Amino acid sequence: MSCILMVVLALFLLIFGAFPSSSWASIDSGSILSTVIVNNNNNSNGDQPDFAVDLNATNFDAVLRDTPSTHAIVQFSAHWSPACRNYKPHYEKVARLFNGPEAVHPGIILMTRVDCALKINKELCDRFSVVHYPMLLWGPSSKFVAGDWKPRQDKSEINAIDDRRTADRLLNWINKQMGSSFGLADADGFDEGLELENGSTVSSG
Repeated sequence: MSCILMVVLALFLLIFGAFPSSSWASIDSGSILSTVIVNNNNNSNGDQPDFAVDLNATNFDAVLRDTPSTHAIVQFSAHWSPACRNYKPHYEKVARLFNGPEAVHPGIILMTRVDCALKINKELCDRFSVVHYPMLLWGPSSKFVAGDWKPRQDKSEINAIDDRRTADRLLNWINKQMGSSFGLADADGFDEGLELENGSTVSSG
């Protein structure tokens, strides 16, 4: 009996003791941003990983301060909102161009998401005058740090993205701001796993 107990204990330690250390081994402990991105992409339920970086009130300023990306998009959303769930694959399709280890245009734009339905983020969402979901703000990454935004605010470097209803329109808006020519076809296999809530795929045309 004691032999079986020892085998069970050894298996328990092997399974629950080994995995945390190996999963953290690849993370640069000095970088909050890399930790957030790695955690974002460790999706245990087998779904398509998120490329947009989930932020909250505790890491918002630090991540936007430490990112090497010159610009950022912050999507303020609510997890219960059907509009946000329907918009997610469009946003993720663009985020995949700029975020993550396989990004084809890394270090240019950090695409993030804040869930305003979480109590921890109430003050943060109030700071940026969030009144509808999803709401997207654009600006230099550093301007979001300890920053705020108000509608019709003059001379702000943070701007609301007014044309973002599809992946194509959001990317066209970005191209106009940056004088760039990024395209959704820049990454191969882009449409895999990116489906709308009703089961139809996101169109790249």
